[in-house]
Amino acid sequence: MCSDYVYALKRCMATTAPFILVLEDDILFADGWMTKTLNGLKQLQDISHAPPRHAKVDTPWLYLRLFYTETALMWQNSDFWYAHMPLTFLLATIFGFGTLCAVRWKWPSTRAHLDNGAIAVLCLTTIPAFTALAFMIGKYSLHPLRGVVRMNQYGCCTQAIVFPREQVPSLIRYLEERNNGQTDSMIEEYADQNQLDRFALAPQVVQHVGLYSSRDNTAENTQSNWAFHFEANDPRKLKAEHEIEFARGVHQWTALSDVLKRY
Repeated sequence: MCSDYVYALKRCMATTAPFILVLEDDILFADGWMTKTLNGLKQLQDISHAPPRHAKVDTPWLYLRLFYTETALMWQNSDFWYAHMPLTFLLATIFGFGTLCAVRWKWPSTRAHLDNGAIAVLCLTTIPAFTALAFMIGKYSLHPLRGVVRMNQYGCCTQAIVFPREQVPSLIRYLEERNNGQTDSMIEEYADQNQLDRFALAPQVVQHVGLYSSRDNTAENTQSNWAFHFEANDPRKLKAEHEIEFARGVHQWTALSDVLKRY
């Protein structure tokens, strides 16, 4: 049931708030989360109201999420090297073979170690194994997300989500019509049906610390709902980032307030 979520949205709609932030009770915040969130919203408002030829958001957006878990993110078929896995392994092996042969030719002293057998083992076993390991590490561990990023897939859960006010009434109607189901899944279904973009603030500024699920999920799945990059935060670095973000935001929020006055 999503009645509690609908109730919270309705109570927020009774105010004049231009954005609605819905939080769950098993989270904690990083230093500077509010400043980064406001700057992220300002960035989304800028690109949403830019002239068509300049806009980076070509469809309306439903929310900005402040939490996501890397366990839900994965390689996709749109990633060239992942979609063409045999070619990836073949090219990695050929490149490794060429490099090893070049090293043996350039530095004759290495021939005692890089004989034909050693090169065969490295090319047929070691290089493919490390190539597979790179994919197993994960796309977003190799290339961490930064800033406001589009996340129309795999944006798991509803720990902390900011909705623009204009999107909330129709979302409420949809949730009331569905009435039954997982709230996060229904929100994603609504966004897909209406072709709405979804965004996330990266790295995460909110961490999920809940140990038990209210919807009969397993303890393992509940506790793996974790923002791994959040744990890499350094308090001193966060404080410095907060000061920089705040200084940048002071100039931006004046412009954002002009946009917010429309609501």
